[in-house]
Amino acid sequence: MTALRDRLRNVFGEDAFDWLDRSYITDWVVATGAWFIAWNIKGLPPYQREFDHKDPLIDHKHHKSQIGGDLNWFIAFVAPFAVIGVTACLRRSALDLHHSALALYATRAFAEVATELLKNRVGRLRPDFLSRCKWDKATKACAGDVETILDGRKSFPSGHSSTAFSGMMFLSLWIAGMTGAWCITRPTVARSFLASRLARLSLSLLPLLFATWVAISRLEDYRHHKEDVIVGSLLGIACAVICYLTYWPNPFAQPQPSAYHARVLYTNRRLDARENGYQYELAGIEHTNGVDSV
Repeated sequence: MTALRDRLRNVFGEDAFDWLDRSYITDWVVATGAWFIAWNIKGLPPYQREFDHKDPLIDHKHHKSQIGGDLNWFIAFVAPFAVIGVTACLRRSALDLHHSALALYATRAFAEVATELLKNRVGRLRPDFLSRCKWDKATKACAGDVETILDGRKSFPSGHSSTAFSGMMFLSLWIAGMTGAWCITRPTVARSFLASRLARLSLSLLPLLFATWVAISRLEDYRHHKEDVIVGSLLGIACAVICYLTYWPNPFAQPQPSAYHARVLYTNRRLDARENGYQYELAGIEHTNGVDSV
């Protein structure tokens, strides 16, 4: 363990891991707990919503997905981490590498648990539900494959959309922060192709094109209604924004891109903060309204 730590310090620098704190372990545990909850909810039977076997809204043919769930999950998680992780290694920043992994892990976890919870409790029927159901007039019940029918009751919200937008929105925020693409009021170095505002803006929005294509494909494949896709996309975006801003600076108001790094959340240094007339010292003695206490 000591040899590994020494090797990492040789790569990232002697003070590269001074920011490490046990509180980050709790962060990892909380995110992992969200994954565990989502996995358990996914195995539960969804709400059994009543339906009309002549309803045209759920009477579309069952099509093969343009992009599979596993591939979508892989791209949404691995692509952002690969881009950010390689950049962090090139910058020799262990802080960026750790925070990238943790923030992205938490983003996907919270998006997953919110999506699975809503899918299970709402139980909305997919547009191709009757095709899955294979309605039997004699028994007046579905005669199709049980698992396929149960999946047909999980239309709201779109899991593909929340997955794609959570990962791609996270990558988009990171690119915007690294390039200063969204700090439109700050001047950049002149006479440089890389200083182009539109080029940086286009680069930061590029990941969202993939997420948008995934969302639209769910409508084309008749796997979701438009409301499912909209809510799923917003869920993914919200989780990405919250988790990103927890560990990274605001991409709309940031220092120069060369100084853009993940934020240190926990520290052992003595910090003073004044709020509502109170002064706190995070390490050592607490001073409150003129009364000292340990």
